[in-house]
Amino acid sequence: MRLDSTRQETEGGRQKGAGGRRRRHTQDPASHNPPIRHGILALPDEASPMAARPHQFISTPDTGVSPLSPEWHVRRRFARRLRLLGIPENLTGWSVLDIGAWHGYFSFECERRGADRVLAVDRFAWDRFGMTEFLAAHQRLGSRVEYQHVDVHELDVEAIGQFDLVLLLGVFYHLRNPLAALERIARVTKRLLICETHVLLPFIHERYPLVSFFPGDERTDEQTYDFCGIPTMTALTEMLRFTGFDDVEIVYRPSFRYWKKFVALVTTRPQSGRGIVHARPGPPRRQETGGRSAENA
Repeated sequence: MRLDSTRQETEGGRQKGAGGRRRRHTQDPASHNPPIRHGILALPDEASPMAARPHQFISTPDTGVSPLSPEWHVRRRFARRLRLLGIPENLTGWSVLDIGAWHGYFSFECERRGADRVLAVDRFAWDRFGMTEFLAAHQRLGSRVEYQHVDVHELDVEAIGQFDLVLLLGVFYHLRNPLAALERIARVTKRLLICETHVLLPFIHERYPLVSFFPGDERTDEQTYDFCGIPTMTALTEMLRFTGFDDVEIVYRPSFRYWKKFVALVTTRPQSGRGIVHARPGPPRRQETGGRSAENA
């Protein structure tokens, strides 16, 4: 199904706070949980109280505002992200899984591009913010995008099936157990994974597989140094290869990379920037059990 709306109308994506960190809501998260019916989220009776956030513009129709306005800059940033990601223009015959869908910007865009099936999944953002915006856009567009309240660490290929295209955008650096999550993602990916994430830019050792320690979004207020688990590009590509993706291609490295590395030298603190990787799965790997393959156990 193709939506008649323009790309700007379908924008309803995800956006993090400074340094890639999601803001923690000060109220009880359970009070914002939408009702769940048969594993599918239902529209809440009342909108959850929350302060207005700049990226909320992206889940509403384009009003044609001035280039000097915050809304114009948010829309331009999301349009740029969309160009850099390299999502196929024609998704006819494809199925799409959008992990960490948040407002649904990329979910609705894939539907507009003709995808036969789109499934949006999220948990952390939908428990705290973003679900009302996703459902409002879903209703306004008359969308057929499916949505489930599920954490990436709980993805089950038996429950949701495999997808031709899997989007992991702005999510990796929030993963508490990235290897375990990537193994599950590999099982549900049939043709292509597009992974966009902050990548670590230390002054030296950028080519070494490093990842900053991250205890999970729920405990970010206890962190001393880093807001999230950011990998070097080498760490990201190696993790993808060792979790079931044989063909891993770096399609975009962080902007102002060498300037950021200089800043890392001056401040003695690694910097970060967005990177994009395309990964294609190989044949299923044998499970290892106690140093032996499962078939020989």
